[in-house]
Amino acid sequence: MAFDPIKALTNYADAECSVQFWVAGTEASVFASLEEAVIFARDNGAGWKDVEITVHLEHEDIVYATGKTRTLIEALRRKS
Repeated sequence: MAFDPIKALTNYADAECSVQFWVAGTEASVFASLEEAVIFARDNGAGWKDVEITVHLEHEDIVYATGKTRTLIEALRRKS
């Protein structure tokens, strides 16, 4: 199944998410939605830094690594 970034942004509009940049000494930042997490990642260098966004669900977590995070950023630009 292909990754659908617009569907992900819609499905996790109310899910707690965290953003972790892979830089020594940085802590994860927590947000109330995937869209907020994507905006934070975009505004803080996800275009050139390795980053991971985790969607925290009741029974499992979904992790979007750098490539999919960049796809989410592009989808958010198209959605706006």
